[in-house]
Amino acid sequence: MINKSLFSNPAIYLIVVVYIILSFMTLGFGNQVASWMFAEDHYFENVGALSFFVTSVLFFWAFLTARNPHNTPKVFWLKPLVYLALAFIFFFGAGEEISWGQRIFNLQTPDLLNAVNKQNEITIHNISIAGHQIPFEFFFDVFWFSLVILLPILSRYVKPIKQFFGRFMPIVSLGIGLLFLCNYIFAKVAKAIFVTVYTFDSVPFIQAVQETKESNYALLWILIALFAVLELSHSAHENQDRSPATPL
Repeated sequence: MINKSLFSNPAIYLIVVVYIILSFMTLGFGNQVASWMFAEDHYFENVGALSFFVTSVLFFWAFLTARNPHNTPKVFWLKPLVYLALAFIFFFGAGEEISWGQRIFNLQTPDLLNAVNKQNEITIHNISIAGHQIPFEFFFDVFWFSLVILLPILSRYVKPIKQFFGRFMPIVSLGIGLLFLCNYIFAKVAKAIFVTVYTFDSVPFIQAVQETKESNYALLWILIALFAVLELSHSAHENQDRSPATPL
């Protein structure tokens, strides 16, 4: 099994779970902490944007590695394209997190976008159509659940599924998927526990929970991208070991 030393180490998962718990506990730490953690362009938003960018870079690295036959022979032709698509998706996510630099460069929201964006920002994920917001959060939840929970479970028990999907996408450790599930569950618990003690007026409570959850998800995506890179590296070393030695 690939990456045993990293992704089979319980300490990795324990550290991440502790971080997730502490991140949601900040909802009850008062206004001074909240102003630093939840406000625009502060801790959680910046961590989310940076994490998406790192994820994008790692997937692009995986794309370059997968398309090089000298590094990873016999890679199915679709796999590099999947990694390239993921690199673009998470680069887009990083841009959306910081509103494509709108506040950094003091850009005005175009009137057409301002009319349909509930936060009046240069972003796509806050657009409403006919008064109904596009359910990006639902699509995102379906995406991560399918990739890091459903697929690893099915691949463990149904060999044809593993053989088919493993040709063009990483089948990650189920432990990573459980971290995603923990983040989802802790967000639900935090909504119930901290709703009466949260007092920061500048950011609504539900938005603060959402910012925390999204930031944590972004960090977890780094693990998935790292898993993909290490999987390709492991395959390359295996192929090199199996290759006959070149005579001197």
